[in-house]
Amino acid sequence: MDFSVKAISLVSSDDLASALGFASPNDAFRGFCRNLGITPVRRNPNFFDPKLVRLRLDQAQGLPAAAAAAANEGDLVEARRARRAAQ
Repeated sequence: MDFSVKAISLVSSDDLASALGFASPNDAFRGFCRNLGITPVRRNPNFFDPKLVRLRLDQAQGLPAAAAAAANEGDLVEARRARRAAQ
């Protein structure tokens, strides 16, 4: 049995700033993050949760409904039940 623990992956402020098109994690980057609700992990302002970042960027682009529809699209059992109920 493999009981290895998976490490939590976080993205550094330097990496996130460069991925978002900023030269460094400067005040403009921090203001951008603050406006979108992207907050660093608790007690460490130099690291961010990549899932939170993706969620906030999707919300800023108006994509949460599309993500939920894509998630439901994969549930074939629910689709079949809905189809059968409509018959």
